[in-house]
Amino acid sequence: MLESTVKPKRRTRLATAGVIYALVVLAVGLAAGSRPNNLLVWVFSFLVAALIVSGLLSGFMMMSVRALRIEPRRGRVGEPLLVRYEIANASRVLAAYDLGITEHGKGQNRLEVAGPAWILHVGPRESLHGEAVFRPTRRGPVRLDEFEVSTSFPFGLLRKTLRFQQVGEVLIHPEIIPLRLDLLAKVTSAGFGGHRLSGSSGGHDDFFGVREYRPGDSIRSIAWKRLAGTGTLATVERSRSVPPRLRVLVDLRTPTDELRVAEGEDARSLEERAIVLAGSFLALADRLGYEYALSVAGLDIPPVALRKGHFHREKLMSSLAALDLDAPRARGNGLAASDERATVVVVHPDRTDLAVAPSDAWHFTARQLDSLRERSKRQESEP
Repeated sequence: MLESTVKPKRRTRLATAGVIYALVVLAVGLAAGSRPNNLLVWVFSFLVAALIVSGLLSGFMMMSVRALRIEPRRGRVGEPLLVRYEIANASRVLAAYDLGITEHGKGQNRLEVAGPAWILHVGPRESLHGEAVFRPTRRGPVRLDEFEVSTSFPFGLLRKTLRFQQVGEVLIHPEIIPLRLDLLAKVTSAGFGGHRLSGSSGGHDDFFGVREYRPGDSIRSIAWKRLAGTGTLATVERSRSVPPRLRVLVDLRTPTDELRVAEGEDARSLEERAIVLAGSFLALADRLGYEYALSVAGLDIPPVALRKGHFHREKLMSSLAALDLDAPRARGNGLAASDERATVVVVHPDRTDLAVAPSDAWHFTARQLDSLRERSKRQESEP
């Protein structure tokens, strides 16, 4: 049971059918009052009694209902966002029927309802879960404030609502556009494409060196020729292969109102497309097994080290999702020089600025997003 849940605000209003029903009751009442006869009086009494029964039954039923929202930690633009609600009925006698759940608050302008939550029946002393499906429309943190549990049971005339105050936040990641699979191979082929040998030992590839034997070393790695010549045990070390490495740099040094845009273009939309392109590069690198990282020029965000894996990807996507484009911009925190052995891909909102990255970096703009998309088989077959 949800004993700790704050008690909700209660409200009763006429449903659409209830408005029509009230007009009919009013008409019958006027007729019964002007020309009283037994039939009209009985009909009027029955209609009023049905309205009263509807209000009392739904009112008693909703008095014991409590609700709790279970929001996810993150979502993504273009993908369904599932929000769960736990509905508990504290009554020992009455069941709750036909419960609909809707969200209220400022977060709704970033979430489109794809499938509302609805629960048919919650028995006495029972707890059930309902699920609502939303479609995020913009990246960034979404604040969830109030949600409402309502019912028009039993006749659909009166709608009883319970409004619960529960603050929550969901971080919406930018949309991921599938890029061409050969794109990174072309970009990294000039410098750091393909697997290479690292400067440290480990793995079972090419010869790296010989060192003293340590307890626990595999017998297969012992340098037998050296043992025969010197009489001392030694271990052969082999270098390990390292996957290609990619650093994505988002150039946000220029304030939004200073970007060069064509007629009909929106500067803020270009910045958002640049963020989407950067996230798509990271997703493609993760898909191909690269080590990858993210840097942001123009905002006070420390660069992230090269890594790979699911948690690293989610960390970088969260960094992109949390970018505040209304924050003041800095001019000189690019990546002009780096001793990091990684290919650098720079994403610009409007135009290319070579000074922000090393001379061998690759530069893309937000306007190229559509041309870099992965084409479907149907599109490839079209002329």
